[in-house]
Amino acid sequence: MNLEIITNYILPPLIGAVIGYFTNLIAVKMLFYPRKPVYLFGHQLPLTPGAIPKGKARLAKSAGKIVQNELFTREDISGRLLTEEVEKPLIDKVMGILDTNIKETGAVMTGSPEKYDRLEKSFTELLSFKITDAIKRMDIPGTLKEEGKSMILDHAAGSLLLSMVITDKLADRIMTAVSEKMEDFIDSRGPEMISEITASRIHDLGERTPLHVLEQAGYDPDYVRRKITEAYRESVVNAVNSALRRIDVAKVVEDKINSMAVEELEKGVLTVMKTELKLIVDLGALIGLVIGSINIFI
Repeated sequence: MNLEIITNYILPPLIGAVIGYFTNLIAVKMLFYPRKPVYLFGHQLPLTPGAIPKGKARLAKSAGKIVQNELFTREDISGRLLTEEVEKPLIDKVMGILDTNIKETGAVMTGSPEKYDRLEKSFTELLSFKITDAIKRMDIPGTLKEEGKSMILDHAAGSLLLSMVITDKLADRIMTAVSEKMEDFIDSRGPEMISEITASRIHDLGERTPLHVLEQAGYDPDYVRRKITEAYRESVVNAVNSALRRIDVAKVVEDKINSMAVEELEKGVLTVMKTELKLIVDLGALIGLVIGSINIFI
């Protein structure tokens, strides 16, 4: 091949390509290198440290603002949690729990059927005590005495014979005796009877499902699902708003980037943009090749 052809037509494009390639390669490397300032005769050399090490604090602050204002907004987070793909399985799960009998659900929540039985027994005892105490506070014997005496006297007043026999004192003695018997009965048998009835009712309730109990109270499954969905959506919005008020996302991102070593930052950038940075270097070679080729004809 003629030396003139090589010199005039082949070398210029090749030299241009090489210059363009290494120019862009150096530019890309200078994003990260040098990692620390370089001094000569006590003066810091220009372009040191590299662009990213030098501007890491500014990059961290900008990245934090972008993440908070554009990528991590209340609307975005709430929107993701309120999509049908997320919402429906959760609501279905809750409805499934409500359609499982209370005893079985309680056994799962407490860890075992035995623990649920102990909890049920404790609750029965507490409820029985509260009911017994409430009945005693109502003073049923005293109320029975007063109301019974009044009824006897009213009934006797309608008959001349009875009004002559039943006096106020007699009616009082009769109802005092009745009220005392009632008080003795409440004290001796009341706690046992209340405990038996309470235990029976709680046991029966445990064999039902919460949905069945709600239906008996007048709330059909569609209504329950609708209310659970409304509560879930309201809870999500409130929880997200509360969390973001307490968490300064921009500051978290800024501190995280600032705490990273330049090596880690470089690795992270290259992980995301390795292909794009290589393309820039290759593009430099291509541009150099084109410019070199154009110079042949100038």
